[in-house]
Amino acid sequence: MKIMITQEEAMQRKIWDQVIRMFGLDADKDYWDNEQFILTEEQARQLGLIQ
Repeated sequence: MKIMITQEEAMQRKIWDQVIRMFGLDADKDYWDNEQFILTEEQARQLGLIQ
């Protein structure tokens, strides 16, 4: 299963810093609010999005 989350959703859920680290993104770069990131089921579990 794949789970999609946007930058805006990650910010609202207060997991954006974890998403940045998970994807190896540059924390100083600006990302679009609707930019989507595809998570594996295991990644979604680690972020607490699913149980």
